[in-house]
Amino acid sequence: MYKTKPHIECTMPGNAKLRVTALNASLKHAPDVSNTEELTQLVIQNMGSSCEVASETIRLSDQRLPVGLGFRESPEDDWPGLVDRIKASDVVLFTTPVWWGGRSSLMQRVIERLDALDEEYHASGRSALYNKVAGLVITGSEDGALHTMGTIMMVLTWMGFTLPPECCAYWVGEVGFPPSEDRAKRLKNPATAAMAKNLARNLVYYAQLLKKHPLEYKR
Repeated sequence: MYKTKPHIECTMPGNAKLRVTALNASLKHAPDVSNTEELTQLVIQNMGSSCEVASETIRLSDQRLPVGLGFRESPEDDWPGLVDRIKASDVVLFTTPVWWGGRSSLMQRVIERLDALDEEYHASGRSALYNKVAGLVITGSEDGALHTMGTIMMVLTWMGFTLPPECCAYWVGEVGFPPSEDRAKRLKNPATAAMAKNLARNLVYYAQLLKKHPLEYKR
């Protein structure tokens, strides 16, 4: 069971402007309200209290992401453009609702498509994802948040992302209640708000640290 941690500000190792990209794997299409996106925006707003942030949230449901493991799977494939935005980011937020105890099909698709970058890492010995910090946002009805974040965290760390402490903010609704009531309950939940603040602080800290002291390969 998650116990609410107090939020205490800390001295940051830098104050550079950070670029943040959030990949929202909600199955809803814009402009429908997404619990996942609203909690993601709360995290990004809290990041902005520590430094200047340029952010972009991408609804994966509105992107064309064909099945496959390659960098480009069709002429209409939007994945190469998403990769460019990920590579240009200091922080990448992987955000997903819980569906039947696990991540959404769109988050699974992103993980599968990231395999092209993993193969690039194997071939070159250099990960394009080093010096990038990753965080997670999970929402859903009933249960599955801890399982979902654990399986995504495992993938991200092996891909080369840096995961800070308390790298996730989540909220899941109560069993047996209509999902339509989830949003009102989430907005009143103090534990989720505290998680969002601590996640934001830690994302900024490690992103600033890596900008100041990046992992650099020997030539």
